[in-house]
Amino acid sequence: MVSLAQRLITSFDAKAQQAFLFDWDAGERTEWSNLPAGFFTRPGISIGEMSDAQRALLFDFLSASLGEKGYGRLTDVLAAEAFLSQAPGAERNGWFPENYWISFYGTPSGRDLWGWSFGGHHLALNISFNKGQISTISPSFVGTEPAIFRLDGAEYEAVVDMHRAGHAVYQTLDDDQKEQADAGSVPGDVQAGPGDDGYIPHRIGMSASEMSAPQRAALLNAIQMWVEIQPERNAAARMQEIEAQLDQVHFAWRGTDEVNTPVYMRIQGPTLIIELVSTGGNVGRNARGLGHYHTIYRDPTYEYGRR
Repeated sequence: MVSLAQRLITSFDAKAQQAFLFDWDAGERTEWSNLPAGFFTRPGISIGEMSDAQRALLFDFLSASLGEKGYGRLTDVLAAEAFLSQAPGAERNGWFPENYWISFYGTPSGRDLWGWSFGGHHLALNISFNKGQISTISPSFVGTEPAIFRLDGAEYEAVVDMHRAGHAVYQTLDDDQKEQADAGSVPGDVQAGPGDDGYIPHRIGMSASEMSAPQRAALLNAIQMWVEIQPERNAAARMQEIEAQLDQVHFAWRGTDEVNTPVYMRIQGPTLIIELVSTGGNVGRNARGLGHYHTIYRDPTYEYGRR
């Protein structure tokens, strides 16, 4: 991964590198959003500014840096963006897979603090390293529009498994537990999303301390959908941390398992905030009825590699 990062960086001349190489603690790292490129300017260098060879290096680096499922999430988001690029208004909104940006913070190495960010519309990954290990993937935003679609002969169901994993937890609950877990309403967006670094929502829902062993297993399975964005070894270590604190984790739900209906889930503990929102509406005309999701993963105690 470090070698691929170095190859990608050195494929650009010194002037171009200034656009996407930053100090470890640079303020640019917090400048991310899920808004389309037509409405938000991001630091870094975009896919659209790269040569074919540089794009190949970028995706080799991303594949090496993420878990298999995490890389699948990323490519699903880009496929959804390619689908939206065929919609009226795509040019104005910037709905194109070329409009995703990479930035590096610090110098990639197996020893020092460093990190990278990659994102655009419906994606913001912030991955940090310390002594050759991933230290945190917080904050990470994964969304999609549409969720179920066909593109270039391939079928996609982006983020739908996250939705259904949350609903599977809800389905294990009895009537009294479902009442405890009721999130009350579906907000217009995730509460701890872009621009809300440091915000910790009031904890709602049912405590995992009151769940049975099968219910806790279902909850851990839902949490893993976000944690496994990172490689398997790092994900396993993070899941051990979360499981050790599971009695302090709360689960809240509102909605069904149907795509493109109003749904809200929040899983929250001392070092964990996961939210999923389906508003039941679409922006792209060609995506109507096909689903639209926003999700966020945070460890509020360890963001951007800083405790």
